Amino acid sequence: MTNLHRRLKKLETRGSDASHLVPHSPGWLKYWKDWLDLYNDDPTFRPRERMPIEAARAIMASELVATE
Repeated sequence: MTNLHRRLKKLETRGSDASHLVPHSPGWLKYWKDWLDLYNDDPTFRPRERMPIEAARAIMASELVATE
């Protein structure tokens, strides 16, 4: 069973990004929105991770939906 757990854990890490959350989940979107707000508001913020393009697209799409 440990081999199966190890392989499953390895697959799960491939499906996530620096946030370690499931992509396109509500928590994932909130994490990247908060990350972007911090990046824009705090000039001393030096992130260790980079925002994936999927997160930027999801934020833009959610903002577009919110304004309609």
